[in-house]
Amino acid sequence: PELDRAADYIARYFEAYGLEPAGDEGSYSQEFEISVGYKQGENNTLSFFGLPDQSVHLELGRDYWPLTYGGEPFTAAPVVFAGFGISAPEYNYDDYRELDVHGKVVAVYDHEPREHAENSPFDGRELTPHATVTSKVITAKQRGALALLLLPDSFNHGPQSEEANLHATVEDLGMPAVRLSREWADRLLELSGRDPKEIRRWINGHLTPYSFHIEGVQCSLQLDFTKVRRKVRNVVGKIPGRSQEAILIGAHYDHLGLGGNSSLAPDKIGEIHNGADDNASGTAGLLQLAHDLAGTRPSRTILLVAFAGEELGLLGSRHYAEHPSVPLEQTVAMLNMDMIGRSTGELLIGGVGTAQEFEPLLQELQRESSLTFRFAETPRGASDHLSFANKNIPVQLFFSGLHSDYHRPSDDWPKIDLRRTREVLQVVRIVVGWLDTRQKRLQFVDLASSPERTAGPLRGSGRGYGPSFGSIPDMGFDQGGVRFADIRKDSPADRAGLRGGDILIEFDGKKIDNLYDFTYALRARQPGDVVTVVVSREGKTLGAEVRLEERP
Repeated sequence: PELDRAADYIARYFEAYGLEPAGDEGSYSQEFEISVGYKQGENNTLSFFGLPDQSVHLELGRDYWPLTYGGEPFTAAPVVFAGFGISAPEYNYDDYRELDVHGKVVAVYDHEPREHAENSPFDGRELTPHATVTSKVITAKQRGALALLLLPDSFNHGPQSEEANLHATVEDLGMPAVRLSREWADRLLELSGRDPKEIRRWINGHLTPYSFHIEGVQCSLQLDFTKVRRKVRNVVGKIPGRSQEAILIGAHYDHLGLGGNSSLAPDKIGEIHNGADDNASGTAGLLQLAHDLAGTRPSRTILLVAFAGEELGLLGSRHYAEHPSVPLEQTVAMLNMDMIGRSTGELLIGGVGTAQEFEPLLQELQRESSLTFRFAETPRGASDHLSFANKNIPVQLFFSGLHSDYHRPSDDWPKIDLRRTREVLQVVRIVVGWLDTRQKRLQFVDLASSPERTAGPLRGSGRGYGPSFGSIPDMGFDQGGVRFADIRKDSPADRAGLRGGDILIEFDGKKIDNLYDFTYALRARQPGDVVTVVVSREGKTLGAEVRLEERP
């Protein structure tokens, strides 16, 4: 409901400023359907067998809370403890070293070791992606685990509030995972004959595995959830020009709601994540440009689009790219504003290499701007401009930089630097004017180095996702596997004979249920590795060998 209220707000201002509606049936709204959550069924059970008082059936909402679901049902399986459930070669840390979890239920601590410590091999002050529920589930799943039990990290964060547990997002990751109450977490570890405090002290002190089988204990877990699909909407307005060509300016207006598994403050799930910088700042910039440009008579039509579904995988921009208000062959460029409110004096501009004319223009603007520009040739950065670069449209991303409030409740309006935001917006405004008055169309430059859209929390980076494969995933596909919206020309996937429309179901011997599975499996390999993949194409199963390459 709050997303609808935000859409109404944007549409109201588009109308007040005099923009023409350019959505469905003469409205400002362009509707599309997405999975927005899951409905809990009645058949949710978690039981332990082999305890001193024999079998025990835990109570949902008091003893455990679901986090993910999926996978094959099982009646009972051995239980193993795997520390924090992290396998991070880059930090020389692996809780799974010499631990076989195939066919077992894995119990792991939430977050990561040596949190808040200056001598942590991890970040110390901020949680890394290894601390997320998604990472822990996929890491266990790749090793053949049947389910995951998340034990609360009360020694770093205090007792987990029930409110936060109630608001945890439940996702289909192809394996069930639940958060245990502190009482049951401690009881489970005590059954192994070990003191939970000693376990925590050992891991934090030595940073070496303290993993073991909980002898004689078995677990049965069944989670009953079904997907809920809802209609959401892009908000589309236009300022008619004297020609049929168009300039598209976009910003996403969705964020994380109450956090969910995408929150980088897992102890604050259930609190409102306002997303002042990500991306109320870009949306405010879009409204300001609508105000400034309304009433003018530009040479080219100017489209202003507020996208929904960006945080779920660029869903709104992908929908627009498939159902454009102005044909894409008439769209000369797309400018995207995502997180423009927290510049410390720098402005990252991505996609500069998608048209040869971009960099000379921006170098000229640099001489007049108080901001220091940093260019990225490729359209890197997991944001909506990628949906248009994938359609061979020149793009630019305007991005003021990451900060410690990213994807946390602390990303709030008092931290926005309005002066710097205005400076960023002035750069965008000049680029729009240049695109409008330029007579010759830009020619799109197809950069083979453009990265795949991958799941992960870093914008404008592309680091840490492993070698290049060459696919463009269909982010709206949720029927099992990863469907390729397209395959990049001359990429490893292209040379292996893969095509757009193929559904990846196996990678390097691992079953692929979703994009997370693919991302983590790819990250585990190195450039030059040859991996066997299996895809479904028009109902037939095909195999191929792909030689991975260095990611630029």
